[in-house]
Amino acid sequence: MQSARPFAVQEGAGPQPDTPRKKGVSRFVELLGRDLGSMFKSGLLALAACLPAGLLVCLALLAESLPLVLLAAAAAGWLTGPAMTGLYDTILRALRDEPGYWWHTYRRVWKRSFRSSLLPGIAFTALWSCLLYAWLAAAPAGPLLLSAVCLTACSLYFWLQSALALFENSSAQKLENCLRMAVGFLPRTLAAVAVQLLYLFILPRLGFFGLLTGLWLPSLLAIMLV
Repeated sequence: MQSARPFAVQEGAGPQPDTPRKKGVSRFVELLGRDLGSMFKSGLLALAACLPAGLLVCLALLAESLPLVLLAAAAAGWLTGPAMTGLYDTILRALRDEPGYWWHTYRRVWKRSFRSSLLPGIAFTALWSCLLYAWLAAAPAGPLLLSAVCLTACSLYFWLQSALALFENSSAQKLENCLRMAVGFLPRTLAAVAVQLLYLFILPRLGFFGLLTGLWLPSLLAIMLV
């Protein structure tokens, strides 16, 4: 008779079926206690995938050339799509209390979404790069803020759909759904966008803590809000 492996159920173990679901801060603390490891690793991989695009875009911005900025975004932005899909999938599975082993699921999601998320990754990287270029060029603050709000909301709902297997639609249909969800859940959308933009604003001041939480923490808070 084989003996059970010790601690085999610790990774990805969900709650008991009859356990009532917590809400608010208690739910947030529960998720951190149970799924911090998987969310942290997904966030770290997403950050590593975004790093090449960030470095190339920053070099292009130093040259003050918009075509060079777009070329840099296209050259390395394709990595960001699968990574963001993997991050959002990890967070959604944690919110659904879904048991399982993170690395096995993460690799499967990466393979499933790789081709479909390449062009969206490039597009969102290019749009954020153009926004940063406009900010460095001292564009008016009002249009910049509105553009940042719209782009943040769109990227939030787009990667949510990409992470959900039931949303196997075209990119055009996903963008249409982004508009519907952003308008249909406007108060929640604005709250989620405010959290992400505020975190982005204070991120350089957080130092090493910002490096550890730079992608997964604001994403988790935004997804919980919507």
